[in-house]
Amino acid sequence: MTMRIALLRGVNVGGAKKVAMADLKAMIEALGFAEVKTLLQSGNVVFRAGGETEAALETHLEAETEKRLGLKTSYLVRDANQWCAIIDANPFPEEAQAEPSRTLVTVGRNAMPAEALDAVRAVMRPHEKLEAVERQVYAWFGEGMGQSKAAEVLNRKAVKAVATGRNWNTVVKIGALLGV
Repeated sequence: MTMRIALLRGVNVGGAKKVAMADLKAMIEALGFAEVKTLLQSGNVVFRAGGETEAALETHLEAETEKRLGLKTSYLVRDANQWCAIIDANPFPEEAQAEPSRTLVTVGRNAMPAEALDAVRAVMRPHEKLEAVERQVYAWFGEGMGQSKAAEVLNRKAVKAVATGRNWNTVVKIGALLGV
């Protein structure tokens, strides 16, 4: 059995798509997964699963979440090795170390389309950085995400691309839960 991380897209943000992490944890356990842990209220679940593919787990968890919790959302699943690779691939390690809350990793089902990345780059300021690595987009927002037009555009593009973002603090905490 493999340790997995499941990220839910857009839950408990701005009052939308509310789900209690205790309910989410109970549902994952009821589905037969082991060692279930949640992190924060933004939809991060670590659990032990069998040999199911990412896509099969995503589809199964989405259907069960809608059926059992009445919540329609997208899941993005990675295993511990993939999460370690996400951490290791960060092209902005100094920024992430100094300002982890201003460093964002957007995890996608697929690579972000070039036109989406171009739209983000078109509104970036000099104190912002963006780089796509495989299915992830790494960004650093020097004045914070809340002040950034690029962060807003990235979020809109992530919705269309079935992707979800986590700041570096959360990425590292998830890694700790996975033991990476």
